[in-house]
Amino acid sequence: SRRRIEVAGPLGTTVIAVEPGRARVLSDPGPRQYCVRQGWLATAGAVAICAPNQVSLALAGRNAAYDSLSY
Repeated sequence: SRRRIEVAGPLGTTVIAVEPGRARVLSDPGPRQYCVRQGWLATAGAVAICAPNQVSLALAGRNAAYDSLSY
């Protein structure tokens, strides 16, 4: 049961698909398409950022793949 969500940004509409246990950016008006090329996100804490259109997709959940990030 796929659900489509349309999110308006300054460049146009970003389309997100949500299925049980996973989500992805289907289309985005940004020039580089990095967030679209990331494909399906399926783990808690996974993020796809469509920076030019100021839209991001982040998965929340109880079982993140990591406890913290260090740089």
